[in-house]
Order: sequence, then C-alpha cells, then structure tokens
Amino acid sequence: MTAEASEPNAHWRPVFWEPVAGTGERLMVGVLVLWNDQFTAHRFVRDDVLDCLYGKAAKGARTLIDTALQNLRDIAAGGALYVDTMPALYGVHPGQLRQTHAESLAEVLRTAALLYSSLTNLDKLDELEEVDAPSQEEGNRRFTTEVRDRVIAARPQLTQYFGRTAPLIDGGELTKFGFVSPRVILHFGVLSAVRQPTGLRDARARLWELFRARELSGINLAGLIFGTPSADDPTLSPRQIDAMRRNLSEIEREADSYEMRFFAVASVQAGADRVLELA
Repeated sequence: MTAEASEPNAHWRPVFWEPVAGTGERLMVGVLVLWNDQFTAHRFVRDDVLDCLYGKAAKGARTLIDTALQNLRDIAAGGALYVDTMPALYGVHPGQLRQTHAESLAEVLRTAALLYSSLTNLDKLDELEEVDAPSQEEGNRRFTTEVRDRVIAARPQLTQYFGRTAPLIDGGELTKFGFVSPRVILHFGVLSAVRQPTGLRDARARLWELFRARELSGINLAGLIFGTPSADDPTLSPRQIDAMRRNLSEIEREADSYEMRFFAVASVQAGADRVLELA
C-alpha cells in the first residue's frame, strides 16, 4: 500500500450520553463523521438496549439521542468538529476527535463501534455498506472490461471473441456472453462481499445461460469466471468471510452439476490469465 493510500481520509468523534447528569456514567450512543466531504451522524445504541434499560421511557430516550446527534452534526459541519472540545447537548457529549483511513463510510462506522461500543449491531453496518457499493451490474461490467483490456494487451487477436452472442433456444433471441471462441464460452461476474445473495443469483443465471449455449453451439468447454475478495481481506468481517466460502462452494457445486468450469479469482489479472489459458 502506498503512503498516500494509508493517509487518514475520515475524521470522526464518538458521542456519549450521560443519562443522569453529574454521575459520570456514560454510554457510547453514536458517532459524528466527516467522510467523502460529507458530515453525517449515526446512532449506535440499539433500540432493544434502550427498551431494556428504560422500558416505556425508551421512546423519549431515542428521541433525545437522535435529536442531539442531528444537532451536533449541524454544529460539526459549521466547523466545530475540529475544536478542542465540542459543546454538549441534552447530556450528549462528543468525544475526542479521531482520524482513520477507510474505503467506505461503513468501514468508518465499524472502526468506531469496535473501539468504543459494545452495544452496536455490527451486522447492521453492512446494510449501509451495501447501499454504497456498486450494483451487481456495475461490478460485472467493470470486471469484464478490465479483464478484456488485459487479455487484448497480451493477445490482440482475441479481441473479436469478446462480447459475442449465442442463442439459448432454437430460433430465440441472441444472448450476449463475455467471451465466445471456437474453443470456449465464458461468462464473467463478481461476488461482492456486501451483495452476496445478488451475486449468487447472478451466478446461477449465468450458469444456466452457459449450459444452454453449450448445448446449441456444440462448444464443449464453458465456464464462469467470477471476481471475488480474497479470504484474508482485512476489510471483511468473519461473517462475510464465512458467507463467501459457503456461496463459492455452492456455485462450484452447481457448475459441476452442469459439467462446467467455475473459476473464483481474487484479481483482474488472475481472471485475464484464465481467459488466456482457455482461449
């Protein structure tokens, strides 16, 4: 990793609530974040925790915390994020300014939660990351384009085989494939850590398309090349890694049932190398 890539690009403050003023008893209830030039506020303390602590009064506690967080976000956006001590509102106190490097807002929130909060549902943070992540179609298109560029750079004569079409039923509409040569039919795609159910459905659909095209074309070799995160990627949670392993195993078993090849690759170059090997 370059020095530039590891420089802090996220600034944030943990936010604490003192339910009974003057006692010094505090809960980490949220975080203020400046990331990607946007100020945001996020409540971390879960609804079920507030329900257990305050019963019927939990609704009032939620309203107080949410209101304080939104007001503190506005104050932070006005320049107060960087002052030595930000003001407190309604017994809600911003903590010390912290800096970190992150690839997404969800990563900033996860870092804050791991450092300060035992009351946060970390899995819920993946939902925010999923919203920020590229769509399945965008990821597929980018991966296919990058693989294509590397293959053509190595063997320009293979240009003609990318983006070719084949029918799935007799007399039916043509379906576009990633790569079709006299020897092999290939589809490309990605299995994103934060969109795994979508990626799994996409893989199944592409396997069926490959199976039908192979039957009608007479080309015996067909395969699916999917870009996936590495199992030792430090940005993945244990839950995501476990799900990734299960889903990759599922896709591989389904490919075997069609008597087709499945290649999970952790880089664009590895995907390009597979095409060059099979072409």
